[in-house]
Amino acid sequence: MSILKEMWTKESTEPEVKLTYQFVLELQDCLQDTCEVVREELSRSQGKQKHYYDVKSRERKFQVGDKVLLLLPTDGNKLLMQWKGPFENVECRNDNKYRVQLEGCVKIFHANVLKKYHVREKNREEA
Repeated sequence: MSILKEMWTKESTEPEVKLTYQFVLELQDCLQDTCEVVREELSRSQGKQKHYYDVKSRERKFQVGDKVLLLLPTDGNKLLMQWKGPFENVECRNDNKYRVQLEGCVKIFHANVLKKYHVREKNREEA
């Protein structure tokens, strides 16, 4: 505190102490400026990434009663995923969450692991 008082009141101080304190103040200013530049670049980069993501993404909406496929791990390897189902959508929750009726229970899943199930129509020649 005495060094700070001496600097503000312009009293004489040792040149080495004054230079060290000035260095700390300049370093603090430099770091604040750098942080501001980083925030701006981060914001710009996030905008670019959102644009690239939005190009191929599509919103998934399911109605109550729709048949859906569910992306679940395989029985042999939990790291391999496959579409299982069809299951029935019971309820639409907030955002992209849906309650799905599985065998014997109802669970909540995000829309990212759901896909609409389309029933194949039989060929008229086979019927």
